[in-house]
Amino acid sequence: MSRVSWRPVLLAICALAALIQIAGVIDATGMGSAPPWLGLLGANSGASSKPFSIEVTAVDPGGPADRAGLRRGDLIDIRANSLVERYSLLDAPLNGRPIVLSVHGTDSAQERLSVTPQPLKPTWNFWPGAFAALWLLLFAAMIAWRRSDVPQMRLLSLWLAVFVLTGAMLGFASPWAWMYVLLNISLAIVGPLSVGLLAAFASGFAQPLSLFRRTAQLLCYLFLAIFAVLSLVGIVGVITLRFDPLPIVAGIAALLPIAAAVLAAVFCGISAIAASRGVERQRAAWTLIPLAAFFCLYIIGWIANSSSSSYAYSVGVGLVSTLVFLTAPVALTYAALSRRLIDVGFFLNRAAVFTIVSAIVIGAFVLVESSVSEWLVTVGHTASTLISMGLALGLGLSLRFIHGYVDQFVDRVFFRKRHEDEAALRRFAHESSYITDRSTLLERAVREIKDHTDAAEATILVKDGAAGYSTGIADGARTIASKNDPGILALRAWHKPVDLGSIEDTVLRGEFAFPMVSRGTLVGVLVCGAKSSGENYAPDESDALLALAHGVGTALDVLSAQLEQPNELVLRELAELREDVKRLARTQGEAATY
Repeated sequence: MSRVSWRPVLLAICALAALIQIAGVIDATGMGSAPPWLGLLGANSGASSKPFSIEVTAVDPGGPADRAGLRRGDLIDIRANSLVERYSLLDAPLNGRPIVLSVHGTDSAQERLSVTPQPLKPTWNFWPGAFAALWLLLFAAMIAWRRSDVPQMRLLSLWLAVFVLTGAMLGFASPWAWMYVLLNISLAIVGPLSVGLLAAFASGFAQPLSLFRRTAQLLCYLFLAIFAVLSLVGIVGVITLRFDPLPIVAGIAALLPIAAAVLAAVFCGISAIAASRGVERQRAAWTLIPLAAFFCLYIIGWIANSSSSSYAYSVGVGLVSTLVFLTAPVALTYAALSRRLIDVGFFLNRAAVFTIVSAIVIGAFVLVESSVSEWLVTVGHTASTLISMGLALGLGLSLRFIHGYVDQFVDRVFFRKRHEDEAALRRFAHESSYITDRSTLLERAVREIKDHTDAAEATILVKDGAAGYSTGIADGARTIASKNDPGILALRAWHKPVDLGSIEDTVLRGEFAFPMVSRGTLVGVLVCGAKSSGENYAPDESDALLALAHGVGTALDVLSAQLEQPNELVLRELAELREDVKRLARTQGEAATY
């Protein structure tokens, strides 16, 4: 797929993840006068040795389970409950809907207890966690929009979107059994995919991969496939009860494949960082470490919820997981701005667009919801929630229309100078072919670059026969680079811009080198130094500089051919004259013989 084809696919996945994340927030907090669907039992549970029974491992003092009479060590037989109630016990309880439990106490007595989940009270870590998820999706969308032409950046965008999508679907409560089943089937696929994408993204650093790194990656994929199959088998067991599904869906043993896969993916990330060098190592560290740490801590939290006898301990692990999760957007912000994942100007552009679009959508939603809130109270809980979700979906589908107008407005008001500079560079790339003097061409090119990129220095090296490449204008110290210089070699081999900071032992000094190619040959090199403002070169700016380099390179090739053409004519005429002299000498020799 091309960049144009990948971009809408990735943006659609980001939009889907954002809608599900927002729906998850509504599911946990409610909307308007409608109460939330997600409730809280106030107890942790795990698989037990008795078939079809889950064991209560911890109880929150004063919580719904405690008030109903549940105690640590009690066994709950899930066969006595409906499918919705089974999923309420195993995944996410439905707020306000009583669940009648068949309980075997520690004294082996059997009794029936009724537990009514209470609304979840969002703690201080709930809203920052939701904000961090949307922040990650913003990064994923920006990378998809800006860097979808780079395979590794596509992987990063997809990884972030799938990672947030997995978290958004966890703990989603519903009054319908089919939605629980759909969510669990989706999680059986999306959850392992989020871990597999981590290993795939790590493999993009320090290529080619060693045998050890390839083996770790294959082991990660194998463990994820095993976990996905077990998850689907567990879903079938929960639905049909033809076999005991609890060792698969609630047992610690079921965590072994996903835990092994996470460890393999983390090892892929660590080995990628160790094998990388220079700027690439910094990018790998700042993108791989935060989310890899969260994956590890999430597995620890899962085990704590299943086995810990302290309810407060499992809550504490969840709080720490949120804190670790919050570091991911901060780290990615730093990597995006200082490690050239995304340029500063584009980041500010997207931030402004995101802020304005969010304000419009949220304002419209609040206005409409407040105007019909009294009517929603009269239509019932389920209908009120469905109408509110439909309203949210309608506003979500209108985002593209709103975003288009806001994007144009922000570009015209805040970033006009940037677009004008880019257009000027592309305009000179076209005009350069009409310049008939070599010195004028090179001087104009350097001046245009400095005027429209804020580059402190710009140098052009042109092909200098067998010696290699040298500066074409006498401005300061003369730079000479051989054809085997590492920077020149990379430009000759790939015909793509080169980050000079990642190449050692090159005489080219600057931030980026752009190839000046004509008829498949590197005829020159454009070297751009750091910007006076300290900002990095934007992707669109780099594209414009590459177009200028190609245009000037073609013009140089044409001028060189024109200079060589008279010499070729003189040499051809001399050769013809030499043949005429030889012919005349032979004729005179033959006449003398006679």
